[in-house]
Amino acid sequence: MASDFAQQVKGSVDIVRVIGDYVRLKKAGPERFAGLCPFHSEKSPSFSVHARLQIFKCFGCGKGGDVFSFLMEYSGLSFVEALHQLAEQHGIPIPKRREGAEADADAKHREALYRAHELAQQFFERQLFEAAGEEALAYLRRRGLGDATIRAFGIGHAPAGNRLLSLLERQGFGEEALVGSGLVGKPEDRPGYYDRFRDRVTFPIANQTGKIIGFGARALRDEQQPKYLNSPETAIYKKSAVLYNLHRAREPMHQKNRVILAEGYMDVIGVAGAGVGEVVASCGTALTQQQVRTLRRLVDTVVVNFDSDSAGQSAVEKSLQLLLEENFHVKVLELPGGLDPDEYCRQHGADAYRRQLDHARNFSVWLADRARTKFDLSTAEGRVDAFEFLKPSIHLLPDKIQRAAVANDIAERLGVNPGLILEEFRRSSADRGRRAAPPSIKHPLGHSERLLLELFLDSPEARAEMLPQTAEATRAQQSAGAAIFQAMLAAQESGEPFEFSAIEGRLQPRDREILSQIVFDRDRQPFAIEQGRSALAAIERQGWEREYRAVRREIVEAERNSDRRESLRLLQRKVELERRLGVLRPQA
Repeated sequence: MASDFAQQVKGSVDIVRVIGDYVRLKKAGPERFAGLCPFHSEKSPSFSVHARLQIFKCFGCGKGGDVFSFLMEYSGLSFVEALHQLAEQHGIPIPKRREGAEADADAKHREALYRAHELAQQFFERQLFEAAGEEALAYLRRRGLGDATIRAFGIGHAPAGNRLLSLLERQGFGEEALVGSGLVGKPEDRPGYYDRFRDRVTFPIANQTGKIIGFGARALRDEQQPKYLNSPETAIYKKSAVLYNLHRAREPMHQKNRVILAEGYMDVIGVAGAGVGEVVASCGTALTQQQVRTLRRLVDTVVVNFDSDSAGQSAVEKSLQLLLEENFHVKVLELPGGLDPDEYCRQHGADAYRRQLDHARNFSVWLADRARTKFDLSTAEGRVDAFEFLKPSIHLLPDKIQRAAVANDIAERLGVNPGLILEEFRRSSADRGRRAAPPSIKHPLGHSERLLLELFLDSPEARAEMLPQTAEATRAQQSAGAAIFQAMLAAQESGEPFEFSAIEGRLQPRDREILSQIVFDRDRQPFAIEQGRSALAAIERQGWEREYRAVRREIVEAERNSDRRESLRLLQRKVELERRLGVLRPQA
């Protein structure tokens, strides 16, 4: 039953659409889509998705598989979790799961954590609009948030005391789930538990599918420290991998091919609440490489809009290095009057903020202006220091024309000769503009074997007619594709659906790689069944010719040994092979 349900789900979803929610895919052929691999860092796409076969493959890191494999690898899910997630997203009823010794303990633990966070979110939202949340609601009102925005972003209130703990205990959560959720703490010096979030405004943090996995919580009074308290890392929440609001921002990001990177929860809510939806923030940590790589798979352009204070400006500098390393087009937005994004949107409105976005400065201009405030450009020493400050970021640009334009911008703002700056970049970055070529397709299969392999993947009629003969002929000849055709035949005769994964799972790594290279070849063309028949005939003929040459050698050896019986048998076989080959061969 589990296998049947998995096949039902797999047959109901489109892997291109599923992966397209996590990776920006571009059409690269009639059935192939390409993008930057989500599993390793790269600047030229080596990640492919096959629309008809419903599989993916990265020729950079080697990862590949079906839609379940992708979700398991990308989100750290078990197979059961990936299956349930896809079923829920596509409205497919989930059969009741049998419990027992074989139940996935790790998956059950994560399911408990998701459930605990769901209950906590419902509890915090209710509390905000009850008497206990009066102070928290007044704070949000002062920040300009109306009820619609509050509810849209699920903002809530964690009351004083241990009321959430009591709720979770009544719902049957044990110690492992309570402490493991991060919602509850355990004192080191005494028994019992306590609510981690107390007397604070809460901001739910969701994963890319919209499930609540953690919380950020803001203090309501100055004496409460820290100002922001965030969930610890858990089995379902990894801070370095999560971006606040990404699940809502993903579609606007796709539409604009742009993301606005803000510093905090309120900045995101202020900007998104003003109608600019492509905005995200890191969750209580400095921007991480993993977060940057997540964004790179979705958009080409980042507008960094951090706070205007010194801490915010330093954070911009650090973020630029990470963003440029991933080949983003980077702009920096500094709002007039030193206002934070949510303050600016509240005071000036959405249209004014959009105009500011349209005029955001290129990162190099922002960096050059930043250098002018940090160094004394009236002295030679100051100009050298400024240049050294700017050089690491400019070196990360992969395109020579872009580096030349940036060099001119910097020279103008620093008051130095642009030729000197450009020459320095040329010396150390001359080859950075070269992009890696797509992986070449190299495999040991001959034309006929490759044609039949592709035809069998496409045509049930061709498999029924020719697969057994092909498997036998290539096995007898010990050809390069023999193991693949044997795996195809086994999958065909298993009674299960004939799928790429059923073939791949029966292969050794070398043959698995050969199969993937052929399937994802950008020059791959469809073949007709008549071409398959000709290819099979060519393979069989090759086998007969090889055997014919061997038989002629064996006849000479038998006659040399005066073995008349063996010689006669071989002569009969030679005549049979000549008949099959359709030619009159000279006697050996």
